Amino acid sequence: MAKGQWSVNKALKAYRDGAKAHSWMMTAIDSRSFYTRGDSFSVGASREHIERALVGFGATEVRFSQRGDLNALAFRACGRQFRIVVSVLQSQGSAATGGEPEQVQGHEVTAKALELNARRFWHAFALATDAKLAAATAGVATLESEFLAHVVLPGNRTVIDELEPVIASAYRSGRRPSIRAALHP
Repeated sequence: MAKGQWSVNKALKAYRDGAKAHSWMMTAIDSRSFYTRGDSFSVGASREHIERALVGFGATEVRFSQRGDLNALAFRACGRQFRIVVSVLQSQGSAATGGEPEQVQGHEVTAKALELNARRFWHAFALATDAKLAAATAGVATLESEFLAHVVLPGNRTVIDELEPVIASAYRSGRRPSIRAALHP
């Protein structure tokens, strides 16, 4: 039995035995519910929440990485490898060097706005991950269907990397795409 399937069965058994349906993912942070304002939690707290939820589901090798404004989350679960790459504008720090006081204040406002944007983004990402895992746990969907666009294929490209150009071409031409031809050129 796959590790992810064991976790699903364990969660369903716990629910039948009277546990809260989503107790495996509703971990309190700062003794407040995670489902409060999106800017209340740091980026790090949201990432920790995502990691705990994935590991609780049975995922392994959960990794976050960042290069510039690109952030990636990679993990293994249910016999598949997944990689989600997103662009998040983040503050590079609010310390300004030199310049007029108005310029420094403007930089600090921009840095604060970028930080709030990043906090909201990662909080929303954590909530979306919780929803996907809840759907898989309840049997409404599979983990693979919930994260299908992010399944890593042989050749290290994701499903979305392969299909985006095919979909765009189909809309431009107005013709039904040939997925098979796209994946086996």
